Amino acid sequence: MSEKPASRDSFRRSGDLLIVENDERIVELLRWFLERRGHRVRATGSFAAARELIAERAPDLLLSDIELGSENARECLPRLAREGVLPPTLVVSGYVDRDVADELLAIPNVVGVLPKPFEFERLERWIEEHLQRVRAAVAVSAPTEL
Repeated sequence: MSEKPASRDSFRRSGDLLIVENDERIVELLRWFLERRGHRVRATGSFAAARELIAERAPDLLLSDIELGSENARECLPRLAREGVLPPTLVVSGYVDRDVADELLAIPNVVGVLPKPFEFERLERWIEEHLQRVRAAVAVSAPTEL
């Protein structure tokens, strides 16, 4: 992992990210990496707490593990989607096979699945591509001034 500080360009492309992960070591590593690239990062170890953080400020992207001890993304993400509060979500987990990935990708607003372990550069590219798509969609839907 390179120790490259965020450039002016990366701040322009930065996003508001929410990590839902119960392994504090992974949270700290992801937070360190993503903040160094200019992203605003919040984190929590439960979907119950994530719901509150989403209500306070919806993130551009939610990064979610599957197994959180007493909670599971396969149950909680569909519930959040049905309630209309699930932000665009990338599931990041070491417990993903093709069937689980297909199940997760069928949930509205789950925009990708990234198996652990992964290279940080791959995560960075994925987040940047997603943020570009979100910004493009917002630009298309924004009213034009005359």
